[in-house]
Amino acid sequence: MRFARDGWCLAAEGQTLQLHHVPALFSIGNGFIGTRGPGDGADAPRVYLNGVYERMPIAYHEAAHGYARETDLRLAVADATRPAILVEGQHAEAASSVTLDLTRCVRAETVRAGGIDVTIEQFVSMAQTALVLTRVRFPEGKDVVVTPLVTPPPGSEAPAIAEPQSDAIYDPRIAPTLADSPWRKLDLRAGPGIAARADRLHRSGFVVASAMQEIGRRSVGSVVEVDFVSGYRAARDEPVLEPLLATLTAAQAQGYDAMLAEQTAWFADFWSSSTINVPGQPATELAIRYALAELTMAVGRDGKTSIGAKGQTGEGYEGHVFWDADLYVLPVFAFTHPAIARAMLAWRISGLDAARDNARAMGQTEGALYPWRTIGGHECSSYFPAGPAQYHINADIAYALETYLAATGDRTILDQGGAAMLVETARIWLAIGYHDSDRDDAFVINRVTGPDEYSAIVDNNLYTNMMAARHLRFAAREGLALSLIDAAEAARMVRAADAMFLPFDDARQVYAQDDGYFALDPWPFADTPPEKYPLLLHFHPLAIYRRRVSKQADAVLAVALLPDAFSDTMRQRMVETYEATTTHDSTLSASAFATAAARAGDGARAAHYWRVAALTDLSDLFGNTDHGLHMAALAGSWTTLAMGFAGMRVEGDTLCFNPVEIPGLPEYRFSITYRGAPVEVTVSGATARVSVRGDHAVQIRIAGIDVAASPEIQSARATVS
Repeated sequence: MRFARDGWCLAAEGQTLQLHHVPALFSIGNGFIGTRGPGDGADAPRVYLNGVYERMPIAYHEAAHGYARETDLRLAVADATRPAILVEGQHAEAASSVTLDLTRCVRAETVRAGGIDVTIEQFVSMAQTALVLTRVRFPEGKDVVVTPLVTPPPGSEAPAIAEPQSDAIYDPRIAPTLADSPWRKLDLRAGPGIAARADRLHRSGFVVASAMQEIGRRSVGSVVEVDFVSGYRAARDEPVLEPLLATLTAAQAQGYDAMLAEQTAWFADFWSSSTINVPGQPATELAIRYALAELTMAVGRDGKTSIGAKGQTGEGYEGHVFWDADLYVLPVFAFTHPAIARAMLAWRISGLDAARDNARAMGQTEGALYPWRTIGGHECSSYFPAGPAQYHINADIAYALETYLAATGDRTILDQGGAAMLVETARIWLAIGYHDSDRDDAFVINRVTGPDEYSAIVDNNLYTNMMAARHLRFAAREGLALSLIDAAEAARMVRAADAMFLPFDDARQVYAQDDGYFALDPWPFADTPPEKYPLLLHFHPLAIYRRRVSKQADAVLAVALLPDAFSDTMRQRMVETYEATTTHDSTLSASAFATAAARAGDGARAAHYWRVAALTDLSDLFGNTDHGLHMAALAGSWTTLAMGFAGMRVEGDTLCFNPVEIPGLPEYRFSITYRGAPVEVTVSGATARVSVRGDHAVQIRIAGIDVAASPEIQSARATVS
């Protein structure tokens, strides 16, 4: 935790600023705009807009029917966040220090030139989505000139990018380089105190307006303060530049201090419902607060966007949204800020037609199949064994919807497209699975890929089958109640769920990851040096598929999400068995193992994996945080604490806790929102105390004992060890 100043602040200075993950680590945003921190070189800082992307053709030498033909590529846009700073006619040097104050998500940098320190305070407005506010301070009487500046999108006015060396290690997680820029300059404005431009992406048609305007200049004591407002607007079929300039004019009338007060108030409300306290452990508090802050600064809140695997903090994975948005990130917001979770579901609902089209391309004549990776709604993966074959995406979205309903009780989302999405995605299981007479009529699902991308195109992936069964029961119940399906279809869904085949290994007395997993030759771990990990960068996929090895939690993820399907001893055997075959080459893995271990009562193992999830980016454990922060790992650090360690879950209408003692974590407190009621939870070892505030009656169960917390006893605490 070299960046920990205290429980609320990250800081870097001197040599630590040269670490390659600093720009991503100090990213700030508001769900639409994301701007990286200092250290990106000539292009610093890079700015990304959620939902803005270019369409790029996918070239195949040997294509087949149904392959994705185009991909979405999120690109850095013009930078309107960095004013030009000249000290005695010279450009200011690189930052000498940077801090990130999580109480307000305000970033402060110090740059130095000619013996003069210039500070740059900046935040991306959570209250006004189009705006970034910047205050520059420098000593009065010095030769310092600060003016608005908008630089063009990276690469748009530069020579063609050189082709990568053919002998370099290919990393599929990194966005491809482009030989020619897809940006086309449309408009350029410059005037006293303002700079603006508009650029168009050639194929997708997005027009992005970027502008910066000076809005205030004064002396405070012996320091000069210059304030700027920057803004972004993006659209395909409507004007963007003139409306943006009008927005900046309104911001000028409001002023920097008023908008900083807005930001402070927004985050005060945010933190009041996202409390995290670990007495005596400020670094632990900082790690979880950092995770919550960065997730909130990256997730879309408009229902038109969601959260990419890297948020708006880098170009890793081309800015795509994956299933981890639904399974890892959404549960955090379902229990802390339900409106954000609802917006994420609204984005999924808006993609239902594209999911139907994807199902037809994949050979299903009915139902909907959501894409494994996308921005605009259609499948963007060019490698189907490890991408589109992951049909579990449908069940993950259904699980997210079920989690939201359990946390909020808000059934209006079902009437607004949620139920249709639930039923259409469930129909896929009936289309690709069947009752196998050779297995006593068990329902089998063949030729899919589970979460583990080192085991592709398998039969009866345990996680997929278990989640599909849950999905089918959920869809049958809600679809029949809302008259979206008839009794016959509901019965087929329930029959398939009840007869779902779950592979079991008699020799090891554990559920098998898939039909053939334990029949494979084990991976030669003893002969694989550390520099050969992650395996995907050093071995052909077939070399991996032929071996018993997992990239990440797969069967163990089922234990984490569906613990009631396993006995206490089975949970422990599952964790131990699959720990021996899992490389954890994916950052999705650690939090799943942590939660599963906690639910198996193995606090020491759970603590180990939790630290990995919490420090994935803060300590750059995987060496690729410079590509962007790992949103699923950030989310997993919170869900492990609440749903793993504290054992939080919803049973019917009852909010339940069943904590497990975690070494090194004697006490912790966190807050959630459940069915509109603020709930505060304190865990000491294996003892929980729950306090419910407000005018809602909430049923609480701790370690299997029911405790009623009603408005009449709002401050009552229940303690069960």
